[in-house]
Formats: sequence, C-alpha cells, structure tokens
Amino acid sequence: MILKLSFKDIVHDRLLSICLILTIASIIAPLLILFGIKFGTIQTMRGRLIEDPVNREIRPVTTSSFHRDWFSRIRTEIPEIDFIVPMTRQISTAVDVRAENGKKSRLSLMPTGPGDPLLLENRTAIPDTHSCVLTAPAAETLAVVVGDELTLSAKRIIGGKTGSGDFSLHVSGILSERAGGLKSVYVLLPLVEAVEDFKDGRAVPLYGWSGELPMAYPVFQGAVVFTHNQFSKMEEILLVNNTGFSTLDKIAPDQMKELVGFVPESGWNGYLLKVKKRAAGMENIKALHNKLRGKGAVILPWNSPMKIALTPEGGTPASFTLYGVNAKMAAITSLDLTALYPNGEHLVHGQRTVLAATSSASGERVMAVEVEKRQLTLPVEVAAATLPANTAFTSASLLGKLNLLRSRNITYDANADRLLLARRGYAGFRLYTESIDAVAAVQHLLEEEGISVHTRRERIAEVRRLDHYMSLIFWLIAVVGVIGGIS
Repeated sequence: MILKLSFKDIVHDRLLSICLILTIASIIAPLLILFGIKFGTIQTMRGRLIEDPVNREIRPVTTSSFHRDWFSRIRTEIPEIDFIVPMTRQISTAVDVRAENGKKSRLSLMPTGPGDPLLLENRTAIPDTHSCVLTAPAAETLAVVVGDELTLSAKRIIGGKTGSGDFSLHVSGILSERAGGLKSVYVLLPLVEAVEDFKDGRAVPLYGWSGELPMAYPVFQGAVVFTHNQFSKMEEILLVNNTGFSTLDKIAPDQMKELVGFVPESGWNGYLLKVKKRAAGMENIKALHNKLRGKGAVILPWNSPMKIALTPEGGTPASFTLYGVNAKMAAITSLDLTALYPNGEHLVHGQRTVLAATSSASGERVMAVEVEKRQLTLPVEVAAATLPANTAFTSASLLGKLNLLRSRNITYDANADRLLLARRGYAGFRLYTESIDAVAAVQHLLEEEGISVHTRRERIAEVRRLDHYMSLIFWLIAVVGVIGGIS
C-alpha cells in the first residue's frame, strides 16, 4: 500500500517530482564529474610522479669537478638526498658490448650502488662486481635476457698505439621502459673508474690492463738539518731563500725527541725548516742539499709524527706514534736502522718496513692510519727494536707518502703492491631525492653552491597547480550547488 500510494503521489505531482529530480541531478552531476577528475586523473598523475624515480632525479647541467669529500659532505648536509653516486667523464664511459648471440652495440656505462632507487623501484637488484643491469633499449638491441653473458671492451689510443681492455659480465637485470630510453649498462662505480683510468693511459692491475700506475709520492712539511756548527743569521736567510721553505727555527734539546723521535749524539745542533701552504717535495730537499754542500750537515725530510695502529693477523691492534728517518740518521744517533736500511741506502721503491718497540713481536702486520679524516690500511713488515714504548720508525719516504693523505686520498693496491694515488674528483653525479616534494629544495641548495642542475621541477609544479585549481573549482561548485539546492 505504501509503494502504491507513493507511486500515485509522484504521478499526481509529476511536474514537481521532475523538477526535484533535475535539481538534485544538476547539483550532484558536476560534483561527481569534478570528483572523478580530481581524485582520478590528478591523483593518478601525482601517483606516477611519486612512483617513478626518474622524477626525483637531479642531474648536473655542465661538467665540473667534484671532490670525493664533497660527496661525503653533501650527504650529511642535505638529508633529503636519498641516493647519490659519482660519475666519470661521459666521453670515457662508452664501451663496445658483444652478446653471446654475436650481436654488438656501443653502450654507455652508468655507475650505480647500494640503494639506487632507479633499479630497486623498477624491481631490479643492484649488480655485483661480475654483473650488470641493462636498460630496455640496450637489452632489445643486443637481444639478451637475464642470465646471458656479455663481453665489454674499452678502447684507447695512447701515443698513436691502440689498446683494448676487455672484461665479461652477466646480465642480472633489465630495467622497464619507464627507467629511460638510452642504451646504457649499469655497473658498480669501481668498474666505471677502471674504464676511465684505462682510457687515460693508466694501468688497472685488477683487470690486467697495462699502462702507467699513478704512484703515490712523498711530500713533506719541512726538513730537519743537523749540523756541528750553528748557522749565522746570513746562513739562515740563505737556507730559506729559493729553497721553498718559509721559516727556520733552532730546535731546543727538549723538543728534539718530540719532533723526530730521538735525541742526536752530543755535538749536533738541529734546525727545523717548515713550509706554510704548499707541501715540500724532493726538489726542495735537493735545493737544500745544494745550499749545504761541503758543510757536513745531515738533512732529514720531516713530517710531524702520525698515530698508527699495527694489527697482527687475528690479533689485537696496538697504537704507536710513527716517526720518519733516513739512512743518514745512523751517523748521528744510536738507533739501529739496519732493518730499515740493510745496505745503508734509501729504501727501494715500494718497500714497507716499520721498526717498533720490542713489546711488539716482529712479523707481518696491517698498518692503519687516519689523516684529515682520510683513512688508509696497508701491509707492513714489523721489525722489533729497542725503542720507547708505543714508538715506531719507518723511512722518511713512506711517512712522506702517508703525509699525502693531508691533501688527497691514496690507496694500497695489492695486485701492484704499491701505494697509488686515488682519484681527485668526478665530472658529475646521479642524485635522487627522498620524494618529489624535496626536489625544489635540493635544487635550490645545489644552485647556491654554484652547481647548475636539471630537474623535473616544472612538471611537478604543473601537477601541483592543477591539483590546487581543481580543488578550488570543486569546492566553489559544491558551495554554489548546496546554496542553490537549499534555496
């Protein structure tokens, strides 16, 4: 009966019912359409921006030089950075790639590392030292799948001679199309560095590529001159003039042990020559030798003592203060330097021996040193000696190479058994922020440092503006509709 009465009421007041239906439809219909556009199209666009890591990427516009320390600092100062990895010069990243099926292509090496969002958010694992990840265009050109082997070849021309550095990698992953349209192969940074070093003519012992090794060289903070006779004021001025040293001071007897680790025999006077800014090299020591020729003086290239840790295999590290000496010190001190200089001559290049206090048994050790927040570990041969506790001596040459850590990184290469200069800087970087909302802030901070970068900031801003205006229109029509409906 209720339904029958309701139907008859609608039919009787059909004009009013139709008007009421049309009124409600005219209010709800545009709201539903705008609601669909706002929470459908706009949210989909925003979701794609958020989900695609390419939109969080910040790339430098021009090639520059970025020091290793810059990357450490930038990670600390800008917490919004999710991932950053250095890049070498683009011209040095091109390699020829051959697949097992015989297809060839020239690809660009791209550095990656743990936490790379471009790989991880495209469901691809980070490669190891023997694998790589290809972009979709690269995989299509080579017609390869995950698990296939690739042979990569880096070419160089040095002095008119052509060379080739070959290495093999297996494909551990293939990125989706959205990750980029370039033909690239993602590998760990050390491999990209090795290819650049090879193309620059340097040797890469890890891969057996021939060339020159960037050998570490000794640098000194000054020189200590031992002499039987005291220098006159004129002689002091001449020693500083045209030798590269800035100051000369007589060493008091109570300062001698603190500076050089030993006290010379009676009758010897000590003078310390120091530099202010630029470190002294062997050419400065030679200039000093020329000034003192025929005066019976003994010269020790000098660096301030360093704190080191010597660790036996499977043992506990022991701390020492390391001083540098040369073979000529045997004439002015009672120190037994035979282990350091068995022939009374300078160490041959690459030899690493440390005289340590007798509390430390002799044998092979790992020496760790930290200078200016730069760290280095290398194997050394420790010889026991009668020395004060926690005191150690090595050649002035080795201590000079360790002193190089004050200005740049050096590494120990086990394959070459040498201390090598590490890379000073990089030409660029790959950087990703934590979210699209952090892109503008990170871009601003980088540009304040004078680094011009390219981002998807405009596209992100467009979606934000569209979202803002759509919200404004939605609420405007909703208010008007509600007021009209009430009226």
